[in-house]
Amino acid sequence: MKTKNLFALAIASAFCTWLSTAPIGSAIAAVLGPALLIYIALHARTTRRACIVIFSTQFPLWLVLHSWISEVTFLGWLALALYMSLWAPLFVFLLRKTKNIPILVVITAPVLWVALECLRGIVIFDGYPWYLAGTGAVDSPLANIAMYGSVWAVSFLVVTIAAVVATFRSQRWYTIAGVALVSFYVVAVPYGNHLLNAQRSVTTVLVIQTNVSQSNKVAWTWEQQRQDIFGAIDQTREAVSNASEKPSLVVWPETMVPGSGFLVSRLEFAPWDEQFTPFWFWSSQIRVLAQELDIPILVGSQTWVDITVVEDTEFLRVDPKKQFNSAVLVYPDGSTERYDKSFLTPFGERIPYVEDFSSLKNWVRDMFGTAMLFDLQAGGTTHRFAIPSTRVRNADATLTFATPICFEDTVPSVVRNLVWKNGERKAGALINLSNDGWFGSDASAHAQHVREAQMRCIENMTPMVRVANTGVSCFINYHGQVQDSLPILESGSLFVQLHSGEQLPLSRFIGDAVAWVCLFVGILLVLGSCFKRSKKQ
Repeated sequence: MKTKNLFALAIASAFCTWLSTAPIGSAIAAVLGPALLIYIALHARTTRRACIVIFSTQFPLWLVLHSWISEVTFLGWLALALYMSLWAPLFVFLLRKTKNIPILVVITAPVLWVALECLRGIVIFDGYPWYLAGTGAVDSPLANIAMYGSVWAVSFLVVTIAAVVATFRSQRWYTIAGVALVSFYVVAVPYGNHLLNAQRSVTTVLVIQTNVSQSNKVAWTWEQQRQDIFGAIDQTREAVSNASEKPSLVVWPETMVPGSGFLVSRLEFAPWDEQFTPFWFWSSQIRVLAQELDIPILVGSQTWVDITVVEDTEFLRVDPKKQFNSAVLVYPDGSTERYDKSFLTPFGERIPYVEDFSSLKNWVRDMFGTAMLFDLQAGGTTHRFAIPSTRVRNADATLTFATPICFEDTVPSVVRNLVWKNGERKAGALINLSNDGWFGSDASAHAQHVREAQMRCIENMTPMVRVANTGVSCFINYHGQVQDSLPILESGSLFVQLHSGEQLPLSRFIGDAVAWVCLFVGILLVLGSCFKRSKKQ
């Protein structure tokens, strides 16, 4: 293969990867991206040249896809783009090294691809499961296989088809027929269709989308808080007063209630409670609003536990013993219950591997992300909420729901553990509270977060309401289809008729097994290739 052809194919592969992401989201491009890499692996003259060319074309791709990070941390943007650019050339490298093992490429290619996705999406740095090959097909019928084996099964199928496309001329007819038969079955006979009408209850949920820029929230002054939070309160009152049907639940986005949370009262700041008004004021206002509307309100808030007011020589400060990123359900009587985020965002809320070394952690924060929060603790228990249903079917008077917070709705294992326990459904719906203000005006990043959430709905056959600061707030049914949404960078309200899903996908048992099996088999393939090569030598 000539160098110019190699560059052309590598550029085309990177371009197809971009087309498979938001806002285009082409499933055909999701197949062609790895297909071109497989073709390069099988026909390039040298491994070194192929890997260098692929890396050089992947790096601009990931700079574009993560361009929003440059506004948060420039060095972090470059570091993540470099990190993501390594996986495509590594796939080509491993595929070329395992060519000497007499196994069809339609098997080795998807195994190696999903093995690398397992490393990137689960293992390294606690996992970054965005932009998987399977997610690129989320809007296509191929995504139905996620009901069996989560997003990893979709990636496996996508790359299997890609391998057939890349080697079509040399494939036997029965190999092509077999892949076509499996693909047809996934498309035509999705698991769970016989349970389409098994939804038992309907609950009206009022979604409040705020539009507070992240630059404001990083240094949220008291004046800005009064403007933003009172604006959201007025927006909520207006939406409820204009509603044709009283909602059973009002939902605000992640961290939209500033301060110390709902466990700390004004008295605990005495005698300096006036100086610390922003810490306790807003939780009391939300309690007043819930009582006034006579509707439970689900809000995103920090939760401080066991605070101590420290009086230094020059200033006062508050030291909490623990801090959580929480989803808090505030009832009209003022009582609350909460879920604390259990999977903290890597490099956003925690620094993997170095968090126990304070000096190193501070150095990383200063270098790569001064605006991030690295003092949060992970929640220890899984909590689910229950509210009365607006319309009842089959005598089920409540809707039980779980609340993955922000990045959690992109992590398959986190959402699965919120919905299921030992294969038994514990949550009939998902309500995701997010702060997508970090994405700024990057519409594609906002939309990509929705695509990641769509896959979680398909995997668990469970509907989701997304409530995001700056958007996209939307309703996703359990087929992963977005049915209602609000535009980004606008405040607004949305009434959602939330059904309680009752379907029982096989993925609740299989979980991430496809990823782990591929990683294990991929390691065996690489070791077998090395052993065979050394034996020849």
